[in-house]
Amino acid sequence: MVSIQEHIEITAPSSTVFSFCHDIAQRPQWDERVRRIELLTPAPIRRGTLIQVDANGPSGDVFGWEGEYAEFKFPLNSTVQVLDAALSSPFKSGSERWNFGKVGDATRVTVVWEYEPRNLIARILDTVAGRAANRRAIRSSLANLKEMLESG
Repeated sequence: MVSIQEHIEITAPSSTVFSFCHDIAQRPQWDERVRRIELLTPAPIRRGTLIQVDANGPSGDVFGWEGEYAEFKFPLNSTVQVLDAALSSPFKSGSERWNFGKVGDATRVTVVWEYEPRNLIARILDTVAGRAANRRAIRSSLANLKEMLESG
């Protein structure tokens, strides 16, 4: 299992940051990995909520996956577990955990993306370039999130 962890500090209350991160309509505007996301179960988001994501892959391709919120504790953390990923996906399973903690006047946002590459070729590509591309995309997305929240 591959694990990528990144964090950023955002000058805003954790409740504001948490809510913004879980606003489905806003997600594609700041998360470079997400082209489109939709709820498959009625709002609001909670434990058990199902989502469908059209994702931007590390090499520029687009693929879909479905997931479930395995954990949702406002304003502390959430975890989405991948339930099914398209055959074109570079991963066959995974989970993404978001933690929100207070650091002075800021909120520290930590993202942990853990995934299992789909097959031997995907493992090789992940080692060569995919993992670094995923890390860059997460870092850039967190920087976009910070910019949007701190600029109002």
